[in-house]
Amino acid sequence: MYFYYVNFPDGEKELCKMEIRHLFGIELREKYFFYDDYIDVNRSPYVKYCIKIDAEDSDIENLAEVIKDRKISYDNFKVQYISLFERMDLNKKHFVESIIGSAIKGKVAIHDPEIKIGVIDFDGRWIVGQLFRNQGIWHFHDKKLVQYCNSLTSRVSRALVNIAVGKNSDLKVVDPCCGIGTVVLEALSMGIDIKGYDINYKVVKGARENLNFFNYPDVIKRGDIKEINEHFDAAIVDLPYGVLSVTTKKMQEDIIKHTARLAKRVVFVTLEDMQDEIEKFNFKIIDKCQSRKAKFIRFITLTELNKYCD
Repeated sequence: MYFYYVNFPDGEKELCKMEIRHLFGIELREKYFFYDDYIDVNRSPYVKYCIKIDAEDSDIENLAEVIKDRKISYDNFKVQYISLFERMDLNKKHFVESIIGSAIKGKVAIHDPEIKIGVIDFDGRWIVGQLFRNQGIWHFHDKKLVQYCNSLTSRVSRALVNIAVGKNSDLKVVDPCCGIGTVVLEALSMGIDIKGYDINYKVVKGARENLNFFNYPDVIKRGDIKEINEHFDAAIVDLPYGVLSVTTKKMQEDIIKHTARLAKRVVFVTLEDMQDEIEKFNFKIIDKCQSRKAKFIRFITLTELNKYCD
């Protein structure tokens, strides 16, 4: 059993919940949850850490005895007490880390430990086990060479990829309106097979510079969605909204129509609710939410073609 803890910025709570629904298959009700399997904590930008539960008890001293009885051992480890819902009490922190650290067999490493052991308490329950912290890989992509103020953030882009593919990172994905490549960067960092296209030559040039900067393969081409003939398992489409080029409702609908040729499962990102336009082209709405940043709202809609839906 694993304990996962999540957190999210203001305006992204619904996006976080939507991502958890499709990555873990559960409904997020608190900022933590228990799950039977391990999913790499680095997949989600909202999962902050995970603990592989070795032992639990209602009393910290009893927990230490359980650890001894089970002969739980690690080498080069360090115990870290994590306060979930209250300000950290340093005296409590030192006591917890000392009593649990003494109960575990093996060599303690205060500096540069190979393994971290997490200890948490909540709702009258103490839990201990190996701690896996999210490394925040997407933060590196915030420093890409070419940026546009209206492009998707790396964090949101990573969530969109997870919504599109769920647990199955072996799917083939396309971003036919990839812009400067933020979604492509996140997918590549997770080992996902993705291709990106954009009709704007200057934008494609910038996207390729970003891929090269992070030593990712060049999987972005200049191309109109109408000319893409390959089929994919999933698509992520941030519909153009006229910032870098003239965009009309007709052009947006053409993109939706041609996306139906490319993939059976699509995540659409729009600046207004376009459910009617999306359903017009044989897509069924599977899930949706809004992501907010100040007064800027994005509508995120997960769809599947009706002929693939039960």
